[in-house]
Amino acid sequence: MDFELTPEEKAFQKEVREFLDKECNENVIAETESMLGEGPYSKELIKKMGARNMLAPRWPEEYGGRGMGFMAETIKVHELTYHRGPFPLDGVEIGNTLLVCGTEEQKKKFLPGIARGEIEFALGYTEPNAGSDVASVQLRAVDNGDEFILNGQKIYNTEAHFSDYHWLLTRTDPTAEKKHRGLTMLMVDLKSPGITIRPLVTSAGLRTNEVFYEDVHVPKANMVGEKNGGWAVIMSALYGGMGGGSSGASRFHFETLTKYLLEEKPEIVADNPWIPDAMADIDIKLHLLDVMGFRASSMSDLGLSTPYDGPVSHVFANESRRDFCNVVMQILGPYGQLAEGSKWAPLRGVFLRQYMDSPRWTIVHGSSEIQRLVIATRGLGLPRK
Repeated sequence: MDFELTPEEKAFQKEVREFLDKECNENVIAETESMLGEGPYSKELIKKMGARNMLAPRWPEEYGGRGMGFMAETIKVHELTYHRGPFPLDGVEIGNTLLVCGTEEQKKKFLPGIARGEIEFALGYTEPNAGSDVASVQLRAVDNGDEFILNGQKIYNTEAHFSDYHWLLTRTDPTAEKKHRGLTMLMVDLKSPGITIRPLVTSAGLRTNEVFYEDVHVPKANMVGEKNGGWAVIMSALYGGMGGGSSGASRFHFETLTKYLLEEKPEIVADNPWIPDAMADIDIKLHLLDVMGFRASSMSDLGLSTPYDGPVSHVFANESRRDFCNVVMQILGPYGQLAEGSKWAPLRGVFLRQYMDSPRWTIVHGSSEIQRLVIATRGLGLPRK
C-alpha cells in the first residue's frame, strides 16, 4: 500500500497551498467565521481559484477542470478548510452529479460557470416534514407542458441567500405506490418570480434559510435525469463515488489550541494532568481522518469505491469534530464560554462558535444515525431494523 501522493498531486497541493497562503486573507477568514455566508472577499477568492482551474480539478479540461481525480478534490478541500476559506462549495458537488446525470446541454451551460466560480448552488432537499427521510419531500412540481409549476417549502438551505440556483428535489407524482418513485430533480434559478428566501439563524449564529415557492415556473430543460427519476439522481449525488473527508479546519484549530497552551497558558496543562492524553487522542483521530479520507478518494479514483466509504468517513469526521470541541471547552473552562468581543475570551472566542455549531455536523447531509444505517445495510449486509 502506497500512501504517497503522485508527483502531479503533490504539485497541485503545493500550488493550492501557496495560493491560499497569499490570497486567503483576514477579510476572507472574517467572512467565513461570521457564519453568514459568502461575502465579497470570499466570492473574489473563489473566482481567483476558478481562473486557475482549482475549484473542480477532477473535471475534464473542457469544463474548466484539470482532468485529475478525487484525490485532487480532497487536497483542495483540505487546503481550503485549513486556511479557513469559504466551504462547502455545493456548486462543485452538484457539478459532479451533472457529469454523470446531466445532459450535454446542461453540462455546457452550468459546468464552466461553476468551475470559474461564477455559478453557485444551494441544496434543496430538506422540508419541515422531510429531513433524514428525504423521500418524504412534498414540494409539488406540476407538469405544465414544457415547464413545471412549483409550490411548497424547503428549510435549512444554508447557501440560498447568496446562490444562483437551487438544486431542488420535488414531488411530481403524489400517487406513486412507493414515495421515492415520484420524485424529480430540478435546477431552479433563484431569481425566478414567486421565490421567497427568509433567514433562519441557528443558536451558533449560522445563517441558514427557509425557501418558499409560490407558482414558480421552471423549464423542463432544467430537469436532471428523468421525470419521477429523481431518486437515482440524489443517490448518485450522495453515494455515487466521492472524495474523502478532511481534517483541514479541525487541524488548524488543533494547532492553534496547542500553540496557545504551550506559549500562553502552560499553567493550564500543569494544573490538569489529563490534558496531554486528551490532546493526543484528538491528534490521533485527526491523523486517522486524513488516512480514511485519502483511502476513500483513492478507492474512487481506482473505481473501487462502495456506497459506504463516504458514510464511514462522514460519521468519523463529524463526530471527531464534536468530540474535539467538547475537549476544548473542558480545557478552557468557564473562559471558553465567553464570546468574541470580550477581552477575557481566549483566542477571540472562536472556539465558542465552533462548540455551538458542532452538533449541526452530526445532522447535516445525512445524520450520523442514517449514515450508520447505510454502513450496516449496504456495507455489512445486515437487515434493516
